[in-house]
Amino acid sequence: MKKKMNVEIAEILGAFIGDGWIESSLNSIYITGDKIEDKDYYDNFLAPIFSKNFVDIKPKEYKYWKVYGIGCHRKNVIEQCIEFGFKPGAKALTVEIPKEILKVSNRNIIKAVIRGIFDADGSFWCEKSRAKTSKKWKRTYHYHPEFQIGSCSKKLLEQIKELLDKFGIESKISIRAKKGFKNNRNINDHYGLRIRKQEQINKWFKIIGSNNPRHQTRYTVWKNYGFLPPRTNINQRKDILASKLDPKSFY
Repeated sequence: MKKKMNVEIAEILGAFIGDGWIESSLNSIYITGDKIEDKDYYDNFLAPIFSKNFVDIKPKEYKYWKVYGIGCHRKNVIEQCIEFGFKPGAKALTVEIPKEILKVSNRNIIKAVIRGIFDADGSFWCEKSRAKTSKKWKRTYHYHPEFQIGSCSKKLLEQIKELLDKFGIESKISIRAKKGFKNNRNINDHYGLRIRKQEQINKWFKIIGSNNPRHQTRYTVWKNYGFLPPRTNINQRKDILASKLDPKSFY
């Protein structure tokens, strides 16, 4: 019997869209992230739900790529993933949310896909004011939240924006880096879907949410203290939230 799409598979699909690939030989599927910031996410969330819905796997560090994540080499599992819309081969320019997902009426499945994309390949950080007229506190502390999902596939970001509009979350798409910019180092144009208004970012975390501690800790530090120090690692943010570390000590 063919397995049916559910919220957990939808979230795995989203993570795959964000930072995964199936080798063109169809022998392997991988979803990977940062070996420090994303380790909790893969250990405690993505690997367990992949194991529950497909086959038991253990996350690991892939030293050659300098990443951490999950991989599976079972042909039957890869075939199942492809049936659910996981796109094999090179996908940087063509990746998109499968039409079957866009047509479903289950809003939780749609939210799961969007959440998976953000958790695997999104960013949340804070900026300080650079205006000389701003108060010293705003010029000192990184208080203004910033949210972004980047991709070379403009189509993917347009799909996400259309779905977010339906949830009442405002976002904008802009080009982040043009092809050839900086001594022709960029092979393709790169786009960003951004949310900059504080109330809209709060809406995201309330409606869509995140299952990645990398994003959860960043957002919670900002919510609790009104600012988020730059260049913190996940363990430092955990210590801040446990009142073991003063966030002002980073300044």
